[in-house]
Amino acid sequence: MQDVIRLAIKEAEALGAGDCEAYVATASESEVFIENNDLKQAKSQDSVALGVRVLANGSLGFYAVNSVSPDKVKQAATMAVKMARVSPRDKFNSLPSGRSKVAPLRGIYDKKAEAFEAGDAARLAAEMLQAAKSDSRVSVDSGNFTAALVRHWLGNSNGTLLSERLSAFSWSVMGMAIDGSDVSSFDVQSGSSHSVKGINVLSAADEFVHTVVNSLGARKIDSFNGEMLLTPAAAIELVEEAVEHSINSDSVQKKSSHFAGKLGRSIASPLLTIEDDATNPQGLAAASFDREGVAHRRNVVVEKGVLKKFLYNTYTARKDGVRSTGNASGSTTSPPSVAATNFIVAPGRQSLDSLVSEMKQGMMISRFSGNVNPVNGDFSGVVKGGRIIKNGELGHAVKEVMVAGNVFKCIKNLTGLSKERKVIHSSILPYMRFGGVSFTGG
Repeated sequence: MQDVIRLAIKEAEALGAGDCEAYVATASESEVFIENNDLKQAKSQDSVALGVRVLANGSLGFYAVNSVSPDKVKQAATMAVKMARVSPRDKFNSLPSGRSKVAPLRGIYDKKAEAFEAGDAARLAAEMLQAAKSDSRVSVDSGNFTAALVRHWLGNSNGTLLSERLSAFSWSVMGMAIDGSDVSSFDVQSGSSHSVKGINVLSAADEFVHTVVNSLGARKIDSFNGEMLLTPAAAIELVEEAVEHSINSDSVQKKSSHFAGKLGRSIASPLLTIEDDATNPQGLAAASFDREGVAHRRNVVVEKGVLKKFLYNTYTARKDGVRSTGNASGSTTSPPSVAATNFIVAPGRQSLDSLVSEMKQGMMISRFSGNVNPVNGDFSGVVKGGRIIKNGELGHAVKEVMVAGNVFKCIKNLTGLSKERKVIHSSILPYMRFGGVSFTGG
């Protein structure tokens, strides 16, 4: 693959490209699907792809192919140069300068994963399904187990030549509980790991069963204004998207970020510290280098409520006259964009039970179904898997309850974080409690 990269760069330069980058990725993936309380399908596939990005007099061209044969590599380089010649000039188009110094990241590749087969994925999916069906009231609508081995290579005309291996396992189960005419809210639970040893499908199944069974017997409630306690999964749905959008330098530069112009200012409760950290191997987005070959690092974005930095790739960093934060994102199919990696909220000092015990009137939400506007932070939707909390006691499930508010007001009104955290793919989050939220009963 290094020869493939060298050929792409050589061909592009011979055609007049000023700078060139070649990115190659191979993947071997096995996936088993669950549907209607049974294993339904298993598939395995291998893939390879190449993306070539060139710069010519400030203009960008990009072309991707799903083969690394010499003819296809030359075709990709040729087409990328042709596209650059008809693209508009942009003085901020550039590649990372100099040869990147990247230290290998441990904990993201498990050699035992090489012996993992489709049959192993099917066995684990069956175990997860069996555990979820341990309660006769539970109905599993869908689910899956996926195992992937990935290797990627990146090289450019500035002398960078990098490669890395990653292994990833992920699983999920979704469904409801049914007891006669009583039907619970849908719930989904998932998990992930870079290692075979870290696979724990039973934990996801047990939490799924607990959540849907406890959602039975839902009752209507009167409207009230109180505290909202989000599970980590619900926090991803309600909070993470809007915050990620607002810390993205591309959003800031396009004037669609709520945090624009607020660096160094308090934007949240002092309880809140947020990191973007691709060097944390617990998250599935962990890697040594980003889509441009810039070394990943731990970025403290919000520290004790104060906005510390935005996330950049090389293009947006050059626009603002700063360094890339190692957040170039993307695959072989497009030029790099900007995105968060592992989104991590620092834990609190209280247990989940302690957070609940302090609530006079509020609600725990395990899932949110509705809309969140990432630009202004407004959200409204239906509470799913919600349970009422009164006088420090977790009570019955609720139904036909609407919740509305604003994400950015919520993080200012953050009243508690649990010391327990959950890893959900590339998110590592605690339970989060917010004050002053409006709940509307049916």
